[in-house]
Amino acid sequence: MVYIKCRDVVAKISDIIDHEASLITRMRFHGHIMMCKNCRRYFDQFKKVHALAGKVTADDLPPDFEQVMGAVMDEIEGHKDA
Repeated sequence: MVYIKCRDVVAKISDIIDHEASLITRMRFHGHIMMCKNCRRYFDQFKKVHALAGKVTADDLPPDFEQVMGAVMDEIEGHKDA
């Protein structure tokens, strides 16, 4: 069996959560998760965040949410160039 690396876990995690990964990808992913404590921890945290994010509706967000997120993204993009 071909093993995946930690960076592959990060790249495939959304497909795994959303049940969009192939059988072989799921097998490799879960095999890696069983062996790698750090990726297992990351996967557990990601699942919790995904579950919580799914419960948020537009009505739950403050009126200035898009403006604030735009400013955050601008700040992040500015740091990439530095």
